[in-house]
Amino acid sequence: MAKVFPFTSVLRRNMLEKEKPDLYYALAKRNGEVDINELAERIQRSCTVNWADVLCVLRALQTEMIESFRKGEVVRLGDLGSFFVTLRSSGTLILKDVKEGIIKGARVRFRPGKEIKDAMKTLTYSKFKQEGEKEDPEDPGDGGGEAPDPTI
Repeated sequence: MAKVFPFTSVLRRNMLEKEKPDLYYALAKRNGEVDINELAERIQRSCTVNWADVLCVLRALQTEMIESFRKGEVVRLGDLGSFFVTLRSSGTLILKDVKEGIIKGARVRFRPGKEIKDAMKTLTYSKFKQEGEKEDPEDPGDGGGEAPDPTI
């Protein structure tokens, strides 16, 4: 059975064209988190490697990824996908003004592999409603093809 991915809505201003009206956008609803210990436990249950070994490998992976990022390398984890560093910087009009001082920071980005991309294409969605939240008064109430909310 397919899991229904919950979302909520958020009102955002267009910062590039401030005279335009604010618009509502769909926002992924997070449903908790999984830490490294829980991941190790789940992996242990699905294979023959014990929890301590899985945890050790995951921590070693983190250490090696950091070292690779420091060298400017892309970390490609087979079909899982790849991790790479991007920079945030100020822009300059002159090429020779591009120096270390304009860099504001670095981020790690993830590019998923094919299997993860394909899994994202199969998600179904349902709007998350807080307990006591009223229905949208502009909604005619015909359901509009919306999937039932699994949290109710």
